[in-house]
Amino acid sequence: METRHDSVVDYGAEEVANALPGKHCVYSSLRTSLRRYGVNMAESELFMLCGSMCAEYGGDLKRFGPEKYPEQLQEMAASGGPVIRVEPWVAGVSDETNLLQVLTSGYGTMLHTSSTALTYHDVYVKNYPRGHVIELCGLDLQERTAQVNDSFLLDSSGHAMTYVGSARLDDLMQGIIEYAWLVEQPVPLSPSEMHAACAHHIRQYLTGHEAIWRGVPTSNESESQTGKAVTGKRGDEGYRAFVGDFHLLADMEDQDFRTYCHEIYYNLRLGSALHLTDYTADYCLLHQATLGPQTQHVIELAQALYADWHKLNLHIYKTGLQLRKHRMPEITERALHLIERQRHMLEELMILAEKAAE
Repeated sequence: METRHDSVVDYGAEEVANALPGKHCVYSSLRTSLRRYGVNMAESELFMLCGSMCAEYGGDLKRFGPEKYPEQLQEMAASGGPVIRVEPWVAGVSDETNLLQVLTSGYGTMLHTSSTALTYHDVYVKNYPRGHVIELCGLDLQERTAQVNDSFLLDSSGHAMTYVGSARLDDLMQGIIEYAWLVEQPVPLSPSEMHAACAHHIRQYLTGHEAIWRGVPTSNESESQTGKAVTGKRGDEGYRAFVGDFHLLADMEDQDFRTYCHEIYYNLRLGSALHLTDYTADYCLLHQATLGPQTQHVIELAQALYADWHKLNLHIYKTGLQLRKHRMPEITERALHLIERQRHMLEELMILAEKAAE
């Protein structure tokens, strides 16, 4: 392929075009980027490596989910996974030449953006702005276009699709939050290494402890730090604190009550409870041979828990629409019961993972 000085041509369009849609933008974009370099990792494995089961809660019912994008990538590298550098996008300082330089380095580039900047599909333009991760495949600075791969395009019906094609560069520039790229050739992990990381992050979930960084490259802003401040409760404790604050909804004005119920529904659906149980089942199915015969029991626990979280989450959404505030004590009780079952499920997986990692 020809490469002009002011553009980078997509070097993997044929491979990426056939990529399956993912379940979450962070882990599906990571999966696609790693595939370019011969490393095939499942979304569930990347979810485990990133410690994303340890959802955080800082007191705002609208915000509940995994750590921020850079911190998830740091968790992954600290767990022995691929090392990825993250740079914040600074208005007036960062520009497309930063992205061009990273693209020409020969490794994959991911963009954490505001969904409102993704004008290639109406679902992003018409809906509430959210953070979203896509892969940057190419740039043409003369034509002011970018080639992108979006492996988790969730349409209005809830159907996940992929988008591989062009995006208006000037629109994209308005929404970038961070950009990230692999700083070295990724190396596959052995099953025992994966299980050790999985067990480590489950223990973090159970105890609420922070990860211990091991000299992982981060943005210039945080390179001098050896850790990070605790901003709230995480893991099992975070789930209980989040659900415990549902009582605050009872005194809200009707419109606020409806909004908060919608946001709780969104956060449980994407990033926390539903992904945790779904990816746990996927991980166990993938590694059943090395985790042992008792894995089937964990799979059944995860699948049943996913179904029950899904039912409760729909109940929360409908409660908000119908303004039935009196339902919140019942919803809280049901959620706390599911959190207890979730803890039990992860404890069983941790025992299996620790044994398999030996």
